[in-house]
Amino acid sequence: MKDNKPKVFDRRAEIDTIAELEVMALKEGLEDPELRKNPAFLEKVRRFMKDHRLETTSNLTTIVTQAVNATPKEIPIFDDEDID
Repeated sequence: MKDNKPKVFDRRAEIDTIAELEVMALKEGLEDPELRKNPAFLEKVRRFMKDHRLETTSNLTTIVTQAVNATPKEIPIFDDEDID
């Protein structure tokens, strides 16, 4: 016998999915050479960041540059092991 109960709607999961899709759409737009020059689109990105309290720091460029320019860690090579 079929149960006539309504299916429980997980509102939080749906909201999370919509938010993820919105972020992906904005990211794809920023990767598009034409769209990322569009002032109206950039305003939407700025508004999204402001509405969600996503802020960058003034030293973010310095942090990223230091991470990129950091000397890579050496990976040890074990010559005494046989490779089959």
